[in-house]
Amino acid sequence: MKFNFMKRMVIASVSWAELQMRVPRLISVCRRMTGRGIAMETSNSTASRKLNGATKTFLLPLITAITLCAFLTNIIWTHPGSGIVVGQKGQVFFIDTGNPDVRLSGCIWEIDVQGKLTCFYPTGAHWLALDANGDFARADFKKWFDQRITPNFERVPLSDPKSALIQTDGVPFVVGQDGYLYYANGHLEIARLSPDGRMTLLAPNLKEMTNKLGGIMGLASGPDGSLYATYPSAVLKIKLDGTVKTLIHPIVLKDCDKDLPPETPESQKPYLRGLAVDRRGTVYTAATGCRCVLKITPDGQVKTILTAERPWSPTGIAVFGDDVYVLEYTNANGARNEGWLPRVRKLGRDGKVTMLVTISKEERERRPR
Repeated sequence: MKFNFMKRMVIASVSWAELQMRVPRLISVCRRMTGRGIAMETSNSTASRKLNGATKTFLLPLITAITLCAFLTNIIWTHPGSGIVVGQKGQVFFIDTGNPDVRLSGCIWEIDVQGKLTCFYPTGAHWLALDANGDFARADFKKWFDQRITPNFERVPLSDPKSALIQTDGVPFVVGQDGYLYYANGHLEIARLSPDGRMTLLAPNLKEMTNKLGGIMGLASGPDGSLYATYPSAVLKIKLDGTVKTLIHPIVLKDCDKDLPPETPESQKPYLRGLAVDRRGTVYTAATGCRCVLKITPDGQVKTILTAERPWSPTGIAVFGDDVYVLEYTNANGARNEGWLPRVRKLGRDGKVTMLVTISKEERERRPR
């Protein structure tokens, strides 16, 4: 049998990548039960599963259980996007995940340098990265996805000749300074993707550590080219030679306005998601489960630099110069029908907090469906 979790499985509006994100322990159990994995395919027109005879008999109960789990995940465990980046001209792009339940497509919003808000691209996933140098301009993401090489990446060109946005569902990723794309394969490993479609693992021994820490929740590139990964209560630094360093674990906050997903253990506070790293190697991360943004110095010192009032929680971070941009959602760890409305705030070097935009329900309904 051959496992393949790279193809997106859409059941009751939930991607397989989202299921990986929200139920990492289930994925781990399923992998142990069946050896290496499940080869599953779904078609938008037929919703068929292609299984050979022997495999079908053995896996049918398991697939039925996973299908039911995916349905329940749509109600309880799905989550809004964490994607936010700042373009080379200072424009801010952020993901609005949308709501398939009411046929409301997602959107990549743009806040231009004058502060004007527009729906830049009428589809929004979960994660967003900037391909500033056009390294993946010729990448055939659709082909690689169909061949089960990569997740479902999509490239969205910007106004200049070479740079673009790249988005995907479920798996955190980043375009590194070396021109490779790095993504959290199964939320347990870091895969390195070349512009011509070759995939290798960055740190083959990372999987066991990641599983114990609760899965990779976010990825960012640092000033020296190293990668930084968030976990529910940890941040790791991974050099491009595969060397792994724990920057901090666990993260203990004295004042936490707790907002954890259902059934999440207390040990996973503050439930980190997106992050960004400045030119000094300082990490800024969204502590979604405590409704705040943390600053973590290169020597592992932690400080809360921004808090959000209920029902808001930060999910994504971007850094541009000395400014920190924070994507926040209402009820970020709640069910989709509880709101999931985004806003963006900017924290300046002087500590001044500026509200850049808040997306209302009415504004959402006016955008393309």
